[in-house]
Amino acid sequence: MSDNILVAVRVRPLIAREEADTPPIHWQVGSDNTIIQVEPGTGKILPTSYKFDRVFGSEYSTCDVYAEVAEPIVESALAGFNGTVFAYGQTSSGKTYTMMGDKRNPGIIPLAIKNIFRSIENTPNREYLIRASYMEIYNENISDLLAGRETRGKSLSVREDPTGAVYVADLNEECVNCEEKLLALMRRGEKNRHTGVTNMNERSSRSHTIFRLILESRERGEEQGAEEAVTVSHLNLVDLAGSENASQSGATGERLKEGGFINKSLFMLGRVISQLSEGEPFVNYRDSKLTRILQLSLGGNAKTAVVCTVTPAAVEQTNSSLRFASRAKAIKNKPVVNEVVSDACLLKRYAKEIMDLRRHLEQERNTDKAQEVEQGSAAGPLTFIVWTRDSVAKPQALRLITTGAID
Repeated sequence: MSDNILVAVRVRPLIAREEADTPPIHWQVGSDNTIIQVEPGTGKILPTSYKFDRVFGSEYSTCDVYAEVAEPIVESALAGFNGTVFAYGQTSSGKTYTMMGDKRNPGIIPLAIKNIFRSIENTPNREYLIRASYMEIYNENISDLLAGRETRGKSLSVREDPTGAVYVADLNEECVNCEEKLLALMRRGEKNRHTGVTNMNERSSRSHTIFRLILESRERGEEQGAEEAVTVSHLNLVDLAGSENASQSGATGERLKEGGFINKSLFMLGRVISQLSEGEPFVNYRDSKLTRILQLSLGGNAKTAVVCTVTPAAVEQTNSSLRFASRAKAIKNKPVVNEVVSDACLLKRYAKEIMDLRRHLEQERNTDKAQEVEQGSAAGPLTFIVWTRDSVAKPQALRLITTGAID
């Protein structure tokens, strides 16, 4: 089974800085989930346009975006599929607002947390174990946002287990059993994230972050116990730092260095997206920590959604983001349910399959017998007639010997 990456575009409203400068509007939402470039002032439609799975105008809330884009991914993760939702866009385009939200308007991550525990409450026949981690990639170094003060900022390494699965070594994973605790972990990690002030944004994200939930579940029941299969899925909720132009952001010194690393990792992400969309046999996942960690989410075993955030007041920056999103739309993933199955559970499954096959064969035999009996009773007894040639008197004539019937 293959599954295209779901790509949505969110056009944010103008912010105070843009309204003060009275910028021209270069983009508008068209019909049938398109976004179209227009001529400022006249509104004349220009040839440049893009079509996506969903395009949200500025009138839509984050709850609307979540319901149509992220909620199906979260529900699939609860069913055992790996899932990833990430926000992509230029700096100050609304990525962090979309993923985190504010006190009045929760973002995709808090909405996903609420969704998970609401679904668990509505699924009494399964029991769940939830583990959470929160990492950031800052200046191409991975650090744990949930680590204590003594180890905070320690650079972590990306490794690969014998099965080929990629993981971050020494990353803390905390078990949670309620919505409040998971939200508290999210807020704790967000406080430790690198942010800074630029001309483009008062609180600019200077790192990529990945909020990861590992969801384990199995059928509830005393008799099943260890013999029951366990589904294990990873849900990645990713807030990417935005690419930026130093002349526009006014970045100097440390901010300029950060922007260089951000642009480099996003360039590598864009190259991986291009290679996958064009079907190239070799993909450069290892050229960036970000693409290495998200390897399964891009062309692998996961259901993935991209929310591309744009501003209608920019031309080249928005056009660049839309080109990226358009390429991502062509990528096909291969999601499957992830199960950890014990030997006892396998034997139990095989025995059930054999019983089902036997039952099916028996039903077919009984059906065939019933059809034979029905056809025989409807036709009545079989009649036979025996003729012979009278070769002496009339060689060409036939003579009746006997008739009879078979009951």
